[in-house]
Amino acid sequence: MTRNEVLAMKPGRELDALVAHQIFGVRDPDPRWSPSMNIYAAWEVEEEINKRNLRVAYCQALQIVIRSQKDYVTTFDYVHASPADRCKAALLAVMEG
Repeated sequence: MTRNEVLAMKPGRELDALVAHQIFGVRDPDPRWSPSMNIYAAWEVEEEINKRNLRVAYCQALQIVIRSQKDYVTTFDYVHASPADRCKAALLAVMEG
């Protein structure tokens, strides 16, 4: 999957399944677990990224994700990134980090 394909993904089961597989190595995630729509589940993804020492790659990827939607990025944007943005950044960090 390319960076542009990841950036184009919508929140939902497909993105959740990809995160489960790429980040956690799980092929069949619990249908109730939805990191692309639930901030608490998205924070679990961020915790896993931190465990892998991919924090710098994740922050750079989050900037790419947010910048793809806006002309500029502020600290406010990072704090208020959506669960889907956080998932996409995690995927990019693992793919490119």
